[in-house]
Formats: sequence, structure tokens, C-alpha cells
Amino acid sequence: MDDGIKQRLIGAVVLVALMVIFLPMFFSSSETEPVDILIEMPEKPPIPEFDISKPVKPSGQPADSVPEAEPAPAPAPEVTVEQQAEELKDKKVDDSGLPVSWALQVASFKERENAEKLRDKLRKDGFKAYIKYRLDVEPRLIRVFIGPVLERESIDKLKVDVSKQYKLDGVVVRYLP
Repeated sequence: MDDGIKQRLIGAVVLVALMVIFLPMFFSSSETEPVDILIEMPEKPPIPEFDISKPVKPSGQPADSVPEAEPAPAPAPEVTVEQQAEELKDKKVDDSGLPVSWALQVASFKERENAEKLRDKLRKDGFKAYIKYRLDVEPRLIRVFIGPVLERESIDKLKVDVSKQYKLDGVVVRYLP
């Protein structure tokens, strides 16, 4: 088809569309009658009045008996900073004054679901397991740890137990919060 004919047909279609849209607006009356809707609201319900009198003792209890109170539990002894320092005296302390503690790195995973499954399994079996994300290296790793423990001998025993029970050869590392 010729370009001139195409342009004329498109122009005719556009003019007809505009007439279909705007002509009804010119010929229709814009005067619509406002409709008043009357809504009847029910009356406000009355608020019942209550008679508040002095409390009355139940008839089952004699007037002179007083129920015995349970003995208060003994207050927990307060632990002072000096006592905490005394407990950690034989433990090794780093430069910032925090005790040196150890953790057992059990496994490393690329998939988060696998790491969470192992962590949940370890927790179910009574170990204090947690996950640490290592996002600064490629490939990104999710590591599963058990710990922290203050004594190196304890973490070494824990490593042997985990190795026997789960067939996982863990690595003892310094715990850094």
C-alpha cells in the first residue's frame, strides 16, 4: 500500500476515536440531581450503673484466719567484678582483658541449608553449635562451630567425641566473638 494512503487511514481512525470519546460529553447533560440519603442511627445505648460496695469475705473462711504466705526464696548471692576476676585468675586472658576461649570448627559449606541442618543436628545432640558466615572470600563459606570453651583440654576431648560420633575431623580455633 502507498504511504500516503496509510497516513490518511491512520488519521481517519484517530479522528473517529476522538469523536467517539468526546462527542458524548458535549451532548449529555451534566446536570445530575443530587441524591440525599438519610441514614438513621440508633440511639446511644444506656450505660448500666454498677453498685460498688466494700468487699465481702467469702463465707467459707473464718474472719480471723489469714492465709499463710509462701516463704520468699533466698536472694541469689550477688557476684561482684572482683569475684569474677578471681574466678578467671587462673584462666588465660588476652590483651583486651577477655578470657582466651576455644571453638571447634566442624565443617564448612557453600549451601546455607546444609550448614543449618548440621547445626540443628549438633544442637539436638546437646552441643552448643553455631554458624559463622565467611563472606569476604570466594567462594563464600558458611562454617559450623561448636563452643566456645575456656579450657583447651576440654575442646580437644570434644574434638575426639565429635570425630567418633559424626565422622567429622574438626579444627580447634581461637574463639573470637
